[in-house]
Amino acid sequence: MTRIGFRLALAYRSNIFMTCVTLVAQVFLLRMIWTAVYGSRPTAAGLTLEALLAYLTLANLQGFATHTLVTRTVHQRIRTGMVFFDLARPVGYLRQMAAFQVGNTAGGLLLLVPVIPVVLLVGSITVPVNGAGYVITLVLGYAIAVQLALLISLIGFWTMEISAISLLYRLVSQFFAGTMVPLAFFPGFLGELAEILPFKYMGYVPAAIYVGHISDISGAVVIELAWIGGLWGLLTFVWSRAHRRVVIQGG
Repeated sequence: MTRIGFRLALAYRSNIFMTCVTLVAQVFLLRMIWTAVYGSRPTAAGLTLEALLAYLTLANLQGFATHTLVTRTVHQRIRTGMVFFDLARPVGYLRQMAAFQVGNTAGGLLLLVPVIPVVLLVGSITVPVNGAGYVITLVLGYAIAVQLALLISLIGFWTMEISAISLLYRLVSQFFAGTMVPLAFFPGFLGELAEILPFKYMGYVPAAIYVGHISDISGAVVIELAWIGGLWGLLTFVWSRAHRRVVIQGG
């Protein structure tokens, strides 16, 4: 399953090219917008313009590299009945899908290598303030992202159609991950909500640690581990109910 996910990431060249163009354009537009917003101000919300641009560049690279395809894959296989073959395999279904996503992510990282110089040309990057903390929180944040994607995917065993739910989840998760606007700029209720939700660990926290906006990683790591444990328990519970709902289309 890992190998299949890896090969699928490299299969469609035109889609790969357009995704890379979109990433470069997004980073460039964010640079232009935030440079205009800052104007002559040296800092805002505790971030210099240089640190903010490095944060946005990194957050969008992270978003591209850790994008989860498993939701769409599970949806397609439920709709076509191919999920029957997944359930017939000796390896557990959730483990299969997690392995598929890891392979797909590895393929995405490979694609990212030639794009990084172009992204850095239109964006910005700095030397990491805490490189080890960045890697640790990013890996744990990725585990949370995969678990949430699997949880959304399992809804398909009840509804047979999760396109609208997946779109809503993608919009909400990207917004609260801070890929467009750092969470430090979120006002009032939005900021409090962002602190409670797990999405910030998928984007904001690792990137903020990289640029030095967050200095103490111990609290973030503990909370990420708690989220991973809680989501795994929830996944196990939902799957124990979902596999009883399997309907093979046309049979």
